[in-house]
Amino acid sequence: MAIKNNKRTVFVLAAAAIMAVAGYYFLSMLTNGDFAYQAKKIGIGLKNAEHFMVKEISGNRMLAEKNGEIIRIETIKIGGKTKAEAYMKEQTALLDSMFDPQLPPYPEFLTIQTGCDEKYKPQEHHSAYGKYFIMYAGDRLGYGICVDDLITYRASKGLLYCEKPDTLFTVEYFTDKNENINSLINFNNSFFCR
Repeated sequence: MAIKNNKRTVFVLAAAAIMAVAGYYFLSMLTNGDFAYQAKKIGIGLKNAEHFMVKEISGNRMLAEKNGEIIRIETIKIGGKTKAEAYMKEQTALLDSMFDPQLPPYPEFLTIQTGCDEKYKPQEHHSAYGKYFIMYAGDRLGYGICVDDLITYRASKGLLYCEKPDTLFTVEYFTDKNENINSLINFNNSFFCR
């Protein structure tokens, strides 16, 4: 009888240990995949980003998705507000240059310039933490799209600075190409530093 009880006890303890380990991994998987949890770990929050699941974390970059919408975040340890503002200025110039008129590389066409119509150019907006741009993006999440047929997403790119922990966040949001601009504005204005 004592041997039966010992076997039963060992079995119950083994089953409890397996359940505890499985529960730990399940809980770990849930919290590591939860965007709000991961955003809190890096010191930010986005009120309008509920139910996004993290698909990838690599170094200082994070990618999250929900129903075809994508959030991409990059953290940059910057070294002070002055450097953050300089970086924002550089990134703004780089983004604007993607939409500037260009001359073709062939001499016979030097009088013909190519460029984007005004409706495709980034619209600059400001928030309490920096600035963000609303524009269009292609299927590979790239900007500079100037043709309706190549547009896959309505996108925003935020350059947002938190004094504590002295970090600049590049926050990109990709949604349906027909999405109302107000939802992108609300998304970016929901950003806050923790």
